Amino acid sequence: MNGRLPRALLSLMLLVGAAARAEEAPPPPAPAPTPQGPVEKVEVRGEAEEAATLDGTAFATVIRAEDFEGRVTSVPELLRDLVGVQVRGLGGEFATVSIRGSTAEQVVVYLDGVPLNRALGGGVNLADLPLGQVDSIEVYRGVTPAGLPAASIGGAVMIHTRRAGQSPAASVTASVGSYGSGEMIASVSGRRERADWRVGLDGGASDGDFEFFDNNGTAQNPADDTTAVRHNNDFQRGHLSGQATFKSGERGRFSLAADLFAREQGVPGLDCCKSPYARFSTSRWLLRPEFEMPGLFGGRVLGRLAADYTRYREEFDDPHGDIGLTGFPTDAIHQIETLGGEAGLVIAAPGRQAISFLLSRRRETADLVDHALPGPDDIGRATRHTTVVTLEDQVSFSSDRLVINPSLRHEAYESDFDPGPGGGVVTPAEAASYLTGKIGFRLKATGAVTVKGNFGRFARLPDFIELFGNQGAVLGNPALDPERGRTLDLGFVATRRQPQGALRAARLELTIFETLAEDLIQFIPNSQSTVLAQNFDRARIRGAELTFALGLGKRFSGSLNFTHQDPRDVSGGRNDGLLLPGRPQDEASASATFEAGRGRVFYDFTYVGPNFIDRSNTPSTALPARYLHDAGYLLRLRPGLQATFEVKNAADEQTYDYARYPLPGRSFHARVSWEF
Repeated sequence: MNGRLPRALLSLMLLVGAAARAEEAPPPPAPAPTPQGPVEKVEVRGEAEEAATLDGTAFATVIRAEDFEGRVTSVPELLRDLVGVQVRGLGGEFATVSIRGSTAEQVVVYLDGVPLNRALGGGVNLADLPLGQVDSIEVYRGVTPAGLPAASIGGAVMIHTRRAGQSPAASVTASVGSYGSGEMIASVSGRRERADWRVGLDGGASDGDFEFFDNNGTAQNPADDTTAVRHNNDFQRGHLSGQATFKSGERGRFSLAADLFAREQGVPGLDCCKSPYARFSTSRWLLRPEFEMPGLFGGRVLGRLAADYTRYREEFDDPHGDIGLTGFPTDAIHQIETLGGEAGLVIAAPGRQAISFLLSRRRETADLVDHALPGPDDIGRATRHTTVVTLEDQVSFSSDRLVINPSLRHEAYESDFDPGPGGGVVTPAEAASYLTGKIGFRLKATGAVTVKGNFGRFARLPDFIELFGNQGAVLGNPALDPERGRTLDLGFVATRRQPQGALRAARLELTIFETLAEDLIQFIPNSQSTVLAQNFDRARIRGAELTFALGLGKRFSGSLNFTHQDPRDVSGGRNDGLLLPGRPQDEASASATFEAGRGRVFYDFTYVGPNFIDRSNTPSTALPARYLHDAGYLLRLRPGLQATFEVKNAADEQTYDYARYPLPGRSFHARVSWEF
């Protein structure tokens, strides 16, 4: 990429640091704050906002456990209602996330600090992240904080699991619902003088046999339309997580997090192209030790060391070839292992300046097997080594009224594929490096109004399938460049809080943004039976985001989110100027809660505008707009014991998601939770 941006950012980091030191006298030897900043909450609650983000200049949303307490919901449903975020249901127990019109691969998803995106390709399945053990979710729109080891064009989603509280506790939750769905959640935690721990267990299942409208793949011929029952849409999952923290010396802290997950499900296919036999199973094992030492060198340095190990096993069994490009039977098994390590420093420099440094090294291997191949089934092993170095400088002026936050990220990678007997052609290894950067600011214009803005460049590495192909219809292209994106946003946040009076709290945020993505990777036909990945597409997404939250008196809280975007293909080809598929131009959500004695009434509304499913914008195959209404009632039976009744899609809307995957109609759910 052009070297002017990195040089300009580096010069700016030096200049703003010098300006801050020249403007203010050196403060007493006390540590400056870690780079953080105010973030929005999903509900207005009246208490002071917590500083919970890694980047105080970024536009970020934080969902906390109390925001979905007592609800029958999931990670995809929570993210679906956030401003600037789109969740795509891909049939069965599978959903991915898009931010500001990005692809799912352009959003990095973290679980307790470990990136879950894999070099094998594809977006992270949000259904693999059960909500029962989640404490909070942070969503960064358009930028990725420099303190994270992986970044991409769309932004980042960080999921944090629950930790032990101040006193020992245990909880049990059970829920049942329509279409044979049910879930059990349990947890227990304890605390010692210098240690604490928590263990959580949950499991769920569903038949998924809802009715849906089936046009039999002939949109122009209503004579064969019918109402069908969704088959092969069941799933079963289990999940175990645990955390322990130990104090080391006066300041050090050692923590260990483990997460085990397994799921088995049907793959039902599209509405018209059903798959009655295809099955998919996955398991994940994650371990992350971390050591943190604050207060070094007189309290001005915070040091951190962390490592992580992740192991996946996935099997896709399609005995009749109903799904996929080849049309042949498939019994593919992928075993993926990732080993990573990172070291970080935060230095509180004189002049209200905090300098952060991160070094990360990761190794990922994917062993690929397909037992349905007529000959040898060993496809081969793909390997990727990635090294990331980031440097961030946060400088505060005028007692934190103005914050400037520039950062640089250098990433080097090497990808290799060692084919097995069934793997076909040997392809050369691919190695490259690139430098990206970001600069943001936050200005407290008044006591109630804050202005923020960011400009940055990010990239997404080609995945293994794009680089090396597979044994069937996808040909690899080791010469692929990373996808690159430029993002720009500007907006303001206005807040008002008062402990007394009718207007308890109010918050308004308005943001405009633009993303220009280049060298997008697309699969294009290479022959009648094969496709080849190539860099050639460009896309431009412009839009605006509006968030309004309100708290009236002691009983009512409400919020409204609206996103408008104009996602255009600007590649210069025959689709130039057309809308990008799978990206509705308008989305809106609204929620309201009312406290009534021992109970709480809640209501959610979601609107997703019409959108095309193909690059040619064919009107006959476009998805119609959908309007979803959810409502429920939570009753506190006694201290620690509560029950919830909830109806989803109350209007029984017969609708579809990305690429015409049918969605359920009206469903009913009941939940009982006991904490003791």
